[in-house]
Amino acid sequence: MLKNFATKKIQDFLTEPIRLGAGISPTFYDDDNGEAYYLTMATIKNWCFETEGAKKVSGNYWESEEENNSVRKNDIIIARSGEGTIGKVAIIESDEDKAIFCDFTMRIRLANYNSLFAYYYFRTELFQVLIESNKKGLGNNTNIFPSQIKEFPISDVSLNRQNKIVEKIKSQLDEQEQKKKTIDQKRQEIEQVIEDALRK
Repeated sequence: MLKNFATKKIQDFLTEPIRLGAGISPTFYDDDNGEAYYLTMATIKNWCFETEGAKKVSGNYWESEEENNSVRKNDIIIARSGEGTIGKVAIIESDEDKAIFCDFTMRIRLANYNSLFAYYYFRTELFQVLIESNKKGLGNNTNIFPSQIKEFPISDVSLNRQNKIVEKIKSQLDEQEQKKKTIDQKRQEIEQVIEDALRK
């Protein structure tokens, strides 16, 4: 994929070092009155940050971790451990949902680089193969570390070109989503026809 493009290392576009998240004691969970979510590997298993089902943390925990271990719009979170989850990635799409990212994930913040373009790249087979071939450990106890991720190659195309590619990808994804909705609607209509026929 990258052989026809100039590349640099991920570390060349970082605004700050890739950071591992924060651990937590169960005593700091507060689903009733929590001020922020605790972002875990489970909450990004579907390639996006899903707040539904995510635990909330107490105000005190949020205040102690916000400065160093919170997320903001355009942050990229990568699961760094466990078979089936290692390499899963999500991009933070807004600042609305406050969250602390857990110690089994890592946060990437980029400068002069389209975060969505990087996110789509991190989801490619090429990047996932890099994760698989560089992970450490055995069985379900496998890990990848910031010191490895920062050395991975990333396409060095102009920001303008990145933006155009992202718009094209988003357009195609929107088209696919619309087709999916149409298929779902037709399926429901067919099911209704069958149900009506069976009642007669």
